[in-house]
Amino acid sequence: MPGLRGVGKSTILYQIYDYLINTQNIDNNNILFLDVDELTSNYNAQIQDVFQKYIEYYHNSIPTALEEKIFLLIDEAHYDKNWARFAKTLFDKSSNIFMLFTGSSALELESNTDAVRRMKIERIYPMNFREYLLLNYNLNIEKFNIEKLLFYCDEENVKNAIVIEKEFNNKLLKLNNDPNLELKQYIKTHSFPFALTQDITDTYDDINEVIRRIIKEDLELFKKHANVSSQTISQIVTYLATKKSGKTKNSTIAQSVEISSNTVKDILQTLELTQLIFSLNAYGPGGKILKSSKEHFFITPNIKAAINNSVKRYDLENDKCYSLLVENMVASNIYYLINKTSDSMGLFYDSEKKGVDLLIKYSNKVIPVEIGIENKTKSQLTRSLNKYDSQYGILISNRTSNIEFKNNILYIPLLTFALFF
Repeated sequence: MPGLRGVGKSTILYQIYDYLINTQNIDNNNILFLDVDELTSNYNAQIQDVFQKYIEYYHNSIPTALEEKIFLLIDEAHYDKNWARFAKTLFDKSSNIFMLFTGSSALELESNTDAVRRMKIERIYPMNFREYLLLNYNLNIEKFNIEKLLFYCDEENVKNAIVIEKEFNNKLLKLNNDPNLELKQYIKTHSFPFALTQDITDTYDDINEVIRRIIKEDLELFKKHANVSSQTISQIVTYLATKKSGKTKNSTIAQSVEISSNTVKDILQTLELTQLIFSLNAYGPGGKILKSSKEHFFITPNIKAAINNSVKRYDLENDKCYSLLVENMVASNIYYLINKTSDSMGLFYDSEKKGVDLLIKYSNKVIPVEIGIENKTKSQLTRSLNKYDSQYGILISNRTSNIEFKNNILYIPLLTFALFF
């Protein structure tokens, strides 16, 4: 289970342990739970060392002769550089061992091909808006199959979405606050579980600490950045957070921090592996994708907000600043969805002048997506419908209060969009 620091992977692992013991009545001796950070830093030991002693002491056996089923729950696996080799070897030796590994970065999980071939990867993302409402207010809003609405927008799917939207809005009446204000708070500060019990200052401090540890600790796993200081990488991350929306020019960053464009490219790719950021290619043929710069987003807009708060770059209450956070939230939600749905789908940015914010490519269809806050209109979307010969486009906006399909444009209120993920 790779995922960004602070999203709750360790908590999930403890919950699984509790479930095995108290619900499934698994014998405690058949479960090995290890915190590898503590194991390596306090005892200078590796996973394999502890496992060998465990299986000898509690089961008087070796992996190939093991008759009982056992569970290995390994937290922060990436602190042991040999974890993947250990997992591969154990997988090949016994079918009676269930292994679950978490990692605060995806660096080693993604780069070790032997391990990847044998594992199922379940990425853990920051909380979505529904999860925030559930944990903060015990308000349970069921997951909606938004794939059908976004990717197969026909009359039946639109009608179904309208019915579900009404049900969701009725549930929101139980809140003691304006749902749109709750959404704004979520977008700015509440996609990390630790934010639920903290004020905004402590939350932003903790988010910036997550960023610092990614730069100082996680990037250490890739030695090719050894000649680049943590301060330089931090400057690059700050640049991404404070720039306006649009493509990232590596040459501009390189000139500013006085390193090569290729080094900037490598650092950005590594930051993607930590799941701090993700990137979108420009839409077009292969040659254009290779030649064009990428556009970068943070895995949650909370990170962008926290960095801007720390450098006093933007007033987060300003509509223009909020619109950048909303664009990040929409892009990251669709990015998660496409990653989970189909390898044949792609999410791109529109490099054309006066283009839309996003383009979804599915089979032979191109679906333009525009994200509108306050005074943004549908004019860019209309132009893109004609340019890409699209059957329909999507406008996600806080200027509409209900789902509507009109003139080949699917209008989705920002609040509804957030609830549908």
